[in-house]
Amino acid sequence: MVNITVENIFSIFLERLDDEGIWFMLALRRASQPLLKDKLKDEVNRLYLENNMNDGDEKLLVTSRYILDKYTERLVGAGLVNVTEIGKARLYSLSQLGEEFLEFNKRKRIDNN
Repeated sequence: MVNITVENIFSIFLERLDDEGIWFMLALRRASQPLLKDKLKDEVNRLYLENNMNDGDEKLLVTSRYILDKYTERLVGAGLVNVTEIGKARLYSLSQLGEEFLEFNKRKRIDNN
């Protein structure tokens, strides 16, 4: 039996989340409060454009409701993002596990450079 560690689990997350999932989490980290899904879409696109403007490409990262739903559900399912329901509204925030995963990702990028 394989000894599963936090590093093993986070490595699997890195393989399966794609860059888009990381952008979602970074936008939630930057937000000062939980976000509605449509606001999350705006924040992800804003953060993405801020960090990719020097490429000359102003293409949005989240261009459809399908992409928005796909990544929010993946992140919630993995426990990286919390969702709180208030009436019919769903508010998204970065979970403690998500915060630790982002720190792991940051360390991995530093180690690989």
